[in-house]
Amino acid sequence: MDHDINMAAMNIALFCRLNLNKKCAIPIRHSEMGVLIYANLAKEPVTPVTISSRFGISKPSATAILKILKEHQYIEHRPSQIDGRSYIITVTEKGRQLVETACSEYTKSIELIRAKMGNRDFTQLLELIEKANVILKENTRLNELHT
Repeated sequence: MDHDINMAAMNIALFCRLNLNKKCAIPIRHSEMGVLIYANLAKEPVTPVTISSRFGISKPSATAILKILKEHQYIEHRPSQIDGRSYIITVTEKGRQLVETACSEYTKSIELIRAKMGNRDFTQLLELIEKANVILKENTRLNELHT
């Protein structure tokens, strides 16, 4: 067993737990909130395929999350002009209000990290996380091709 790799895995797991297990007064799960925030911030049209790709989840999982968000009236669907089989997600006013009120609570730990690390280290952390995400997404795609 590689001690450094094991310690890295434990530290990454702790980071995720500390960030995800904080008590936020949001009426939906973190995964659903993440999708809602993404849909609210996206500059391009958001579809189930976009969500699937961005979050590295299956299309049925993305559809299930979107179904819950629609049931809570946080999003609406409208048919895609490009692909009649798909739809575009639009965040409702209720969804925007949830994002606005929840985001400050939801991002407090990230703001704390930036404040304590400083902008240079924080930017480097984000760049490395993005690089790691690209590697893991590519690895996931390769594994899916081989199964």
